[in-house]
Amino acid sequence: MSSDKKTKILVLGGGFGGLETVNILEKRFSNDDNIEITLVDRNNYLIFTSMLAEVVASSIEPQHCVVPLRECLNKASFKELEVKNIDLDNKKVECFHYHSNESFILDYDFLVLALGSKSGFHGVPGAEEYTFPLKNLADAMVLRSHVIDMFESADLEFEESTKRKLLTFVVVGGGYTGIEVAAELNDFIDSSRRYYRNISSEKVKVVVVDPGDRIMHEMSDSLGEYGLQLLKKRGMEFRLNTRVSEVTTHGVEFEGGDLIETCTPIWAAGTSPQSVIANLSSADKRGRIEVNEYFEVDGYPGVWAIGDCAQIKDPKSDKPYPPTSQHAIREGRRLGENITSQINGNGTGKKPFIFKTIGMLAPLGHHSAVAEIKGIKFSGFFAWFMWRMIYLGKLPGFDRKIRVSLDWFLDIFLSRDIVQLKFLMKSKDPE
Repeated sequence: MSSDKKTKILVLGGGFGGLETVNILEKRFSNDDNIEITLVDRNNYLIFTSMLAEVVASSIEPQHCVVPLRECLNKASFKELEVKNIDLDNKKVECFHYHSNESFILDYDFLVLALGSKSGFHGVPGAEEYTFPLKNLADAMVLRSHVIDMFESADLEFEESTKRKLLTFVVVGGGYTGIEVAAELNDFIDSSRRYYRNISSEKVKVVVVDPGDRIMHEMSDSLGEYGLQLLKKRGMEFRLNTRVSEVTTHGVEFEGGDLIETCTPIWAAGTSPQSVIANLSSADKRGRIEVNEYFEVDGYPGVWAIGDCAQIKDPKSDKPYPPTSQHAIREGRRLGENITSQINGNGTGKKPFIFKTIGMLAPLGHHSAVAEIKGIKFSGFFAWFMWRMIYLGKLPGFDRKIRVSLDWFLDIFLSRDIVQLKFLMKSKDPE
């Protein structure tokens, strides 16, 4: 490589896949001053999305489920920018800073697209305007404050119909995210309700809505049924085989005309690609980038895509790999090695991505969970303990592990925090 021109590697997205790619590249080129690595993300932290439900339920402190990206980098530089446009033909990326709105043009020799996804509302009228998504830390904090506000408002309310509306929490989506937030929310309600003397337990309910015939369809039928029956015993309601037709200020409407009146519709019904990715010529009809087994984008040498924004097929099943953190981390690891091979040996040593899902875990609240690890099924306390240990191990940095461990330990003995942060409230009309 020429010593008078640096090779620029630009990684867009600081999630699990993007960060792992950068970490591998840092190790391989730690002593090479001719390699310039830049990581770009709109937030300066990596978020553990599986812990957002615990933020909503006050099980852990909000800042403890995120890790500053700058702490994870050694050689690479970080830029807190939002990507506005990607010009693959001219190898330029247009970005801007959300606070100052100042524009930046970043050029590159090698580009990694790892921008993840956003909440997908699937064209349901009113869903984007009136629901509470749970995709980032701000979403979790806003929802937590709103839930507490519903209790404070209901405690002052004398009209029974309005009180029921305030105390009805509807979760749209029965997958992992939906069940996690519904279960944690149910726990939070159970532990907090005793502080509100004018609220009786039968007035409060958590409802899960899903178009499928069971919950947690990513897992086996038996574990899905176990979770369903367990959560029903705890007072939660389920509306399966039910599609949402519209969300309004009055509540959630279903195909067929039924309506659940609520001030708290929570959206956990899937994701959609970032618009900047969907607008690329390489995107498929769903807005994801089609790549080969090496993560390469066809027609654009030196451009790769991984994670939620990419369509990566399992060669054994010919189906796309699921968008989970365990896959994103392995994808980033393999991509880092393939880029190294491309730079050092013109790609002669690159390898295809082949990975078999190790297992799936889902917490159900009340110190219980379901898990399926290499075909072996677990449920109850042991599965819950396993879930916590695995995710604790994934947290980068010893300090974050200590902070989260203390949060979990104190949660066993202390009551949940019900302090309402009004500046985070999302305005809702209870009428």
